[in-house]
Amino acid sequence: MLEWLRRWALSHAPTPEKEAEKALYEARLALYRAEQRVRDALIYAEYYRERVSFLQRVKDEGIENVADMRTMRQSPQPALRLHPKVAPGE
Repeated sequence: MLEWLRRWALSHAPTPEKEAEKALYEARLALYRAEQRVRDALIYAEYYRERVSFLQRVKDEGIENVADMRTMRQSPQPALRLHPKVAPGE
């Protein structure tokens, strides 16, 4: 019984390999989170860059000219089609 207890304790003892495995998992998780924060920051920076550019154009050219340019840039979206059995206005 004492030998079994000794082997059990040795198999569950923290070894450098086990500690490195745990540290590796934690380091990978921290790296993933850091990369996600970088991606989020890039998205926010692009959003605010576009917003500043838009507001600058509105200030310089007026809202009418900027709004006209934005509507011309958008591609026309196809009209919504109903099923032939569904008549409009029912």
